[in-house]
Amino acid sequence: MEFEDLKVIWDSQCDQPIYGINEEGLHNSLRRKSKRFRRLIFWQHFQTYCGGGIMFAAIVGLLILNASGVLGEIGSSRALFGWEIAASLVALVCWLQFTLSVFLGHQRQKKREQVESTSLRDDLDKEIKQIRYQIKTRSHIMLGFLPPYLGGVLFITVVFGATHISYWVLVPFVVLMIIALLFESRCQQRMVELKIVPALAELETLREKLSH
Repeated sequence: MEFEDLKVIWDSQCDQPIYGINEEGLHNSLRRKSKRFRRLIFWQHFQTYCGGGIMFAAIVGLLILNASGVLGEIGSSRALFGWEIAASLVALVCWLQFTLSVFLGHQRQKKREQVESTSLRDDLDKEIKQIRYQIKTRSHIMLGFLPPYLGGVLFITVVFGATHISYWVLVPFVVLMIIALLFESRCQQRMVELKIVPALAELETLREKLSH
């Protein structure tokens, strides 16, 4: 999220009295950047909901096939052991927890951002709250991603066992999952360091100047 346009407009008028500032230009620029940033957040959440929906359907489908006795009749598959059923349920809870935490967190933040007016200062405050929330949610991003990654490993382990695929195949799969988790965590941290934090600093500076 970049706010250079806001800074350019502000810098071009820094020598003018406060009543001479083109607030409409600042407001329009803020709205454009806000829409771009929120579109990015929307697609990130959309991917989370899609991933959660797919995993929920896959796990529930596997458990239904097992309960109906169909699983043991498909190819060389077998019925699930007790610990595999338990592992599948844990995987289901992991993905539900992750998806619901993202959804409920987003809903709570939307309520906190609700304002009656749509002035430049109100929109600035709303945008600052959103950016602070995004920084907070990414402060421990690796811990946040542990449940879905754990759920994915458990689910794959159960599927491999039920279809007689060697557990040794899990080794490179788990390694790839760990690398993906580290990579995702680092990407989110860089996004915070290089884009979100600087944007927050600029907006807070602008809000402070407009308050004088």
